[in-house]
Amino acid sequence: MWMFVIFASVLVLMLLGVSTAVTMGFASIATFLLAGGDIGRLFLVPQRMFAQVSGITLMSIPFFLLMGNLMTVGGVSKSLFGFGRVCLGHRWGGLSNAAIVACVVMAAMSGSAAACAAGIGMIAIAEMTKSGYERPFSCATIAAGGALGPIIPPSITLILYAGLTQTSVNALFAAGAVPGLLLGIGFMAWSSFVSARKNYAKSDPAPMRERLLAFKEAFFALMTPVIVMGGMFGGLFTATEAAAVASLYVMFLGFCVYGTLKVRDLPKIFWKTVEQTAKVMFVIATAGFFQYVLLYTRIPQQAIAFISTSFTSVAPVLLIIIALLVLMGCFMEGTAILLITVPIFVPLAKTFGYDIVQLGVVMCIALAIGVLTPPVGLNLYVMSSITGEKVMAIAKDALGYVVIMLVAAIAVAFIPDLSLGFARLVN
Repeated sequence: MWMFVIFASVLVLMLLGVSTAVTMGFASIATFLLAGGDIGRLFLVPQRMFAQVSGITLMSIPFFLLMGNLMTVGGVSKSLFGFGRVCLGHRWGGLSNAAIVACVVMAAMSGSAAACAAGIGMIAIAEMTKSGYERPFSCATIAAGGALGPIIPPSITLILYAGLTQTSVNALFAAGAVPGLLLGIGFMAWSSFVSARKNYAKSDPAPMRERLLAFKEAFFALMTPVIVMGGMFGGLFTATEAAAVASLYVMFLGFCVYGTLKVRDLPKIFWKTVEQTAKVMFVIATAGFFQYVLLYTRIPQQAIAFISTSFTSVAPVLLIIIALLVLMGCFMEGTAILLITVPIFVPLAKTFGYDIVQLGVVMCIALAIGVLTPPVGLNLYVMSSITGEKVMAIAKDALGYVVIMLVAAIAVAFIPDLSLGFARLVN
């Protein structure tokens, strides 16, 4: 009963447009009181909220957000797309492939779906339109490329999952690398297929000198993920330290290499980062009391008891988890879904002996599908705001990418080596 009450209240409030943090806070307090909780124990609300955001793992989030904001202004996305264009522009779907490659590299810097889509979208859409690409398909391709942001490390979603489950961030990052890259390759194959079918224009092969000049311009930007991931996997610094170092490096690129970042831009970038961090941390903080209420009402235990007696194998459970996450992603923001479902899904997976690092990557891919599915698909609205295209037109052309992501989530769920193979190698 209490499971229905708390999830129904969350869904109704979210559909009414109430912010995620307020929704989770209100639903938690209301369910706690309706379940017979002592009103005097509401002093636990601020205590749980503070405890939830005081972990060292979450300190990396503002730095990765800062890096994403600096890249948008600092000329990094332009150099990445330019390098991809001269290398791939002569192939079927060359410009769309260039945009996806740029999104992959951006994802390995920022960890945010919206930052990837916005950063590349503002540069690539004009070029693709000029070459005859239909604008809804161009928007859908870049929106899908942006969806790799929460999957390819350093992923903010995986950092949140690590903080909620006390799992190694490095292990999660290593586990997410191969699935993210395979998704990028799958997106490139699909965009090439559509481009060939619709006969989108190809450019002439660029001479080697032009390619070398483009590589020279993009070299320092390409070094950013090397610094972040190489430093972490090499044991030089933690995720938080990697984010801080990378933010300083991207700032250096904007000031000294590309010259597109000015001192007067910094206050606006810092304030935007503060706003984004406050929104994310407020949601995470309210999730602390939300999780306490789940335990108080014994919802995870009841769910585990019901499912473990209904199924003898983990396979149908994994399919149910993926289906629920994709369905919830159509109506709710990914961070909220993660905070709601982790306290239930992780203990459930442990009951069946399933690896929670592998589960984290599966959940991450399933949640990333939500940025491409209306009515809440974040990247659809990002691309719509940049180009003026209708959201549903973009969503229609994004359907092929959604299918690829769904297949990838199922594959990662049932083939451990797709995620854990590289993680074991690195560790």
